[in-house]
Amino acid sequence: MKIRGKYLVLSVLAVSALSVPAQAYEPKKDWPCIQVKVPELSPAMMWAGPELTGSAAEWRKSPKAGSTARKLIIRRYSEEQVAEFVATFATQLGGAERQVEMTRLFAASFDLVAAERRDIIAGIERFTKRQRELADKVRKTRAELEASLKNQDPSEQQLAERREIEERLNWQTRIFDDREKSTRFVCEVPTLLEKRLFLIAREIANNIDG
Repeated sequence: MKIRGKYLVLSVLAVSALSVPAQAYEPKKDWPCIQVKVPELSPAMMWAGPELTGSAAEWRKSPKAGSTARKLIIRRYSEEQVAEFVATFATQLGGAERQVEMTRLFAASFDLVAAERRDIIAGIERFTKRQRELADKVRKTRAELEASLKNQDPSEQQLAERREIEERLNWQTRIFDDREKSTRFVCEVPTLLEKRLFLIAREIANNIDG
């Protein structure tokens, strides 16, 4: 009777663990986001100013452009603050220097955002790979539990093994589900970076000619 009581309790927990459809744990494709994957950005998408070649491309030789760009790309700064930073940078420049330095400012901002964006995309791809691996583990553990539940008269040892399988399945599914919930927020980051770059380009264009 003692064994039967444990068996009944365990069966309820097992049914709960198996309630999620198996297809919910199918392997994810390489890109899990609803946003279209664009591996690399092009300056032409947002920049209509001077070409980013020659001295403009060598923005690292301009400490002012580099330091200002690093501030512009910080997303906690509002649009108003970005506009203020760009305007302040522009007022320090004059003549031919203004157009060159403002172009360098965009080149610096573009390179920094593009590098961060590449890292984020690589991170999403690594995340998806880990989710696929975890999904495989979930399916294997589910199969173990389903096979165990076919035994209608388990021994104490078999009950203990079943409980271990169930706990492992519950833990794996919890991790999988928690990670899936974070996917939407992670997937928004590349788009947020693009929006930030468009904002920077607009403000530079508004100030490039004085």
